[in-house]
Amino acid sequence: MIELSDKAKQELRSLEAGGENFLRISVVPGGCSGMTYSAAIDNSISDADQTLFEDGDLRVIADDGSAMFLDGLQIDYSDDLIASGFRFKNPKAVKACGCGSSFKV
Repeated sequence: MIELSDKAKQELRSLEAGGENFLRISVVPGGCSGMTYSAAIDNSISDADQTLFEDGDLRVIADDGSAMFLDGLQIDYSDDLIASGFRFKNPKAVKACGCGSSFKV
């Protein structure tokens, strides 16, 4: 359902996302374009969660409401000096703000 680059997988493992822990991604209202991503390492799964990515013990989980906006999402990691961090490329986004932190579907 989503894709992670090798650099993103490596960075998530360094953040201890594996085993009992996983990356939780949520889509929440906010930003210039209307929606933004929230991502955190978590270890509590509910019945309203879906597994969007699994590679060995590395998992990405989202709640049902967020999952519908994340199909096809590509996650990469950049370690450049000025703006290092995770990069989200969402094919469902029809508009994004100038800074890239929010989107509209």
